[in-house]
Amino acid sequence: MAKINALSGQQRLRQLAKTQLGTAVHVTDPAVQSSTAEEQGHFNDKHQHLAARSGAAAGNAGLTLAQRAERRLQMQRERQQHNLESIMALALDYCPEQVSGMDVDPDWFQQFCQLVLEISNKSMQQLWAKILAGEIASPGKFSLKTLHTLQRMSYKEALALQQAANLSCRTRQDPSARIYFGYIRKPSLWRLLTGRSKAVMNLNQFGLSYPQILSLMDIGLLHNSEIESGELPAGQTLNWQYQQLSINGTVSSKDVVLQYYKYTASGAELLPLLTSQPNQQYLQALKHLLAEIISFTQ
Repeated sequence: MAKINALSGQQRLRQLAKTQLGTAVHVTDPAVQSSTAEEQGHFNDKHQHLAARSGAAAGNAGLTLAQRAERRLQMQRERQQHNLESIMALALDYCPEQVSGMDVDPDWFQQFCQLVLEISNKSMQQLWAKILAGEIASPGKFSLKTLHTLQRMSYKEALALQQAANLSCRTRQDPSARIYFGYIRKPSLWRLLTGRSKAVMNLNQFGLSYPQILSLMDIGLLHNSEIESGELPAGQTLNWQYQQLSINGTVSSKDVVLQYYKYTASGAELLPLLTSQPNQQYLQALKHLLAEIISFTQ
């Protein structure tokens, strides 16, 4: 008999925090948080703010070296606890009412808590909160490898992943997301003479630069090299899903190979957490690029 689960996502999260952390989840009011350094542009103000956060502020000059070190460690522990509780509170907003009857793996949760201690950026905290809510809803959804990959990700790399998500589509044959950018046709004498054996486009004009692609490869979200599809036979039907848009076409040229970037398993796990928007300019440019080899129905 299936286990009956009467707990909502928020109730499960509160229960998890109480049993594993020994504390309740408190909703953090962002209006209360200080943003002095961000609001002031002077170097001295920023320097003093960072010095205070590190425990090395001028006001601690009367303390001994050991006392200053203890003060710094105490401030670090408080900041880490604040980060952890902020993410736990944010996760409440993403918890669904209906969740799995399975409990979150305690080892997974403990590693999650350790990895978020130094996450202070609010946008990154929201990403971690979505992961926790998703794991509560469906335990096993996010691997520990993905957590460690995300922990290495900077806010700049998170923005690159968002740009990549805006250009990603799927096929009915393979639901894994990919970013198409060109095609290759088997070389022949005529194609060598006309120079029409290959066509690629620069993704930088659509918001995704090559350095961003390399950074996503470096942290393990994209495969380390460009991927080529198998040869597409003439007459094959293609069904692509680009964001909420369905794109259908028929291969009109033989010996065609499409080129794309493909997400790793960790990248594929993180992609659904992002709110992506279709880039119409990219879509039109891709259709125009592939028009010689694919006949699109719309």
